[in-house]
Amino acid sequence: MKKIISAVSAIIFTAVSSAAVMYTGAADEQQNEQTVRIMCIGDSITDGYTNDYVGSYRKFIYHDLVEMGCNVDMVGSKGGGWTPTYTDSQTGESFEFDNDNTGYSGYSISSYSGRTGIYETLQQTGCLDSEKPDIVTLQIGTNDVIDNYEINSAGERLEIVVDYILDNISEDSALFISPIPALDPNRSDVYSWFGNYRHSADWQIQYDDAAAEANVQAAVESYNAQVKSLAEKKKSEGKNVYYSDAALKITDVSAQLFDGVHPNNTGYKLMGERWAEIIGDYLNIGSDIPTTKPTTISTTTTITTETTIKTETSTSRTETTATEIPPATTTDIGEENAVSVADLVKLSRFLLADRSENYSEAELKLFDMDNDGIIDVYDLIKMRRALLKK
Repeated sequence: MKKIISAVSAIIFTAVSSAAVMYTGAADEQQNEQTVRIMCIGDSITDGYTNDYVGSYRKFIYHDLVEMGCNVDMVGSKGGGWTPTYTDSQTGESFEFDNDNTGYSGYSISSYSGRTGIYETLQQTGCLDSEKPDIVTLQIGTNDVIDNYEINSAGERLEIVVDYILDNISEDSALFISPIPALDPNRSDVYSWFGNYRHSADWQIQYDDAAAEANVQAAVESYNAQVKSLAEKKKSEGKNVYYSDAALKITDVSAQLFDGVHPNNTGYKLMGERWAEIIGDYLNIGSDIPTTKPTTISTTTTITTETTIKTETSTSRTETTATEIPPATTTDIGEENAVSVADLVKLSRFLLADRSENYSEAELKLFDMDNDGIIDVYDLIKMRRALLKK
């Protein structure tokens, strides 16, 4: 079955890759290439901390998504449109990246003695409202853990930040919440930062390095569990919130952190690649998907057969034929497990503007696999993937 699906897909993909069909009845509506505005919010790990690590994991998010064919605009309260160049010291790979971001070194979740909070900074800068991101990534809390500051209630402080972000972005925008990377508190560069882990709360007990390391690890695990729980809670409430495990790609603190807290470019690359994979999946883009996803157009309550066909002029086109097939008979419209190879072929015909047969309202709904109101090559890819899972 998988061989059949792959063969069918290979034949029809070239022919339909430039076609997009809106079935909203809006005859003159134009689809514009979408630029995805991404705002990365966080502390020094997001900021980059030193000149050696400008762009942090963000540069790899930008680079990888662009390589996937996505138009990316990194936005934030900082950066000013600066586009630095990163060169990998080992491979020699070099690329420019958009450095705009909302990362602040030394910042905590919310303000307390000795720390400025990212919550208050978001309020003061008003960057969410001014920049209007389509995607927000949030990784904060490392400094709360470093200070051993009320870890048990850190998730409650984080929820205040999350709610503020959700209240100040579009309902169609997505928020991805991340845990924090592992820490190495006994490294000389950061040894003094973890002083609160080297004695008991009443200062009566002094802990050795091994105990301090264990206590720090326990605090990281406690905080990260709260992050994941919060993401799941917001998702269950119907919010456009997702959990990202990108920071958990830091698995070797000796090789992937340059000072015991901040990743080096090896660690940042692992994080950025994972972030790009997660965001790419959300945007439904990948190596087999062309350029950018069209701007979403809301569907109307009643789907009409007055369709608008948008095709791009191409210098060459692969002509294909397919065996006549009966109309789709599935009843679970929109469900991935309801599609068949016959549906895949019918969808390809529809994208090629084949009107030799009528397409029912149920079939149009079935064709719109991602429920975005547009029948296009992305639906074809999603249908193919659904069939391959069977």
